Amino acid sequence: MGKLVASLCLVGGIAACAASLGLLPEDYIIFAAPRQVVFGAGAVSVLFGFLLLARDHRAADAVTTVTLLSVAAFAGWLTFYAPDGTIERYLPFIPTEVNDALARLLFGLGAAATFGIAIWAVRRLFR
Repeated sequence: MGKLVASLCLVGGIAACAASLGLLPEDYIIFAAPRQVVFGAGAVSVLFGFLLLARDHRAADAVTTVTLLSVAAFAGWLTFYAPDGTIERYLPFIPTEVNDALARLLFGLGAAATFGIAIWAVRRLFR
């Protein structure tokens, strides 16, 4: 089962990277984010696939650290650079200004927590 999930992560990540580079027709995937962000998400998926296939502990720790830093970068992009209205439509019962501020706050806290976990993983890697 693990190899199946790893294969799905690898194939999906490679497809997202290829689509962001313009190698697939634009009818296949409609982007709601900049191409760099889609490429980053595909790269994280590929890294996660390699993480699932890794047999060595130190290699898995290194890939985990890079994956965590990538997730922190994506959450940071959502916090600071995402266009207005990116997240607010998912909670319709809260006013839009409060909804956007709350979403950015939560993604910012997630980015800070993920960055902290990545720093802890680096310490563990070089111990």
